[in-house]
Amino acid sequence: MQPHVFAAIVVIGLVPLARPAASADPPQPARAQARNAMRFQGMDTNGDRRITRDEWRGSEQSFRTHDWNGDGVLAGNEVQAGAARNRNEDDFDNERRWEFTDWTVEGFRTLDHNNDRRISRSEWHYDVESFVRADRNRDGVLTRAEFLNSEADTDDDRGDRFDNLDANRNGRIERSEWHGTRDAFEWMDRNNDGVLSRTEVVGEEAPESDLFSSLDVNRDGRVSPNEWHWSRRSFDKQDRNRDGQLSRYELANMDTPSAPTGVTTVFVIDGRQRWVDTGIDLRAGDTVSLTAEGEIIMSNDNADVAGPAGSRNNRRAAEAPLRDQPAGTLIARVGNAAPVVIGASRTLDRPVTGGRLYLGVNDDYLLDNRGQFRVIVTSQRR
Repeated sequence: MQPHVFAAIVVIGLVPLARPAASADPPQPARAQARNAMRFQGMDTNGDRRITRDEWRGSEQSFRTHDWNGDGVLAGNEVQAGAARNRNEDDFDNERRWEFTDWTVEGFRTLDHNNDRRISRSEWHYDVESFVRADRNRDGVLTRAEFLNSEADTDDDRGDRFDNLDANRNGRIERSEWHGTRDAFEWMDRNNDGVLSRTEVVGEEAPESDLFSSLDVNRDGRVSPNEWHWSRRSFDKQDRNRDGQLSRYELANMDTPSAPTGVTTVFVIDGRQRWVDTGIDLRAGDTVSLTAEGEIIMSNDNADVAGPAGSRNNRRAAEAPLRDQPAGTLIARVGNAAPVVIGASRTLDRPVTGGRLYLGVNDDYLLDNRGQFRVIVTSQRR
């Protein structure tokens, strides 16, 4: 009997030792169950695993961001934790060109140019906000786990922009405006004040000033399909001459068919400068096309934001060059002529007078501005 008694004692002694190890590393079925969890579950008031616009708590733009197929309802993969957006969708346009959406294994591989299994800031071609949102430990690189957001129960809602989440436009994101998980909110809330500031979510750096150069990894003056990080459908839409490559002109989405005869230059317009001299001298009859992107914060209030089309709250600046236009609007003048609105895109067709082209920001006090516009200018001589 003695040997049997001793064996029973050993078995009993091993049971409590095994429990901590099991709790420290949840079994795979538990992780799989977490991955099947529903995003935005608290908004699904009738429990049908679909979220209508009436159930959505947030801005209209935020809802459209998550409505991948545009059917007016969030359902299926759109609400499944850890699901990735379908790359076959038309996911690139001039308003969203800096946003990254391919958070998949393939997306990681195409960005990891040196194959070191991490994405550095020099390998990142897109908006700083997405990078900051994904860089959980804030070390300036994205590991594969961070990139893929492997733990589905810590959804950081990286596809939604700060400005879309900030529904009440007070320059911060409260818990009631946050669409990700509580865990993600808490690790992004670095100062533990219960709200997310723009710096905590977006970061302080500006994105790359020239998207084309950033995408053209091999520096051959063209963007090939394997350098493109959106869907093939969106690539083909930009490829106007159907040669299987994107030129700088095609990426800028200019409308003039005689693009190769134009001279294209990219300018960075600092929000603190009244006028930037482009060095382009126009003659009467010339045509110049401009497209712009970026944003400027026009005061110490982080919610006082302007894109090239002007202030997002449509405010005016009393002493701006164009007082009847929104503050922060991208403007231009030729020589000493009166300033004109450029906004996000405009073609100045045959200016009646010649002179040097200047670009600027429609604001009265510039010294407290932060940020910049990136402007692609293509001039055509008649």
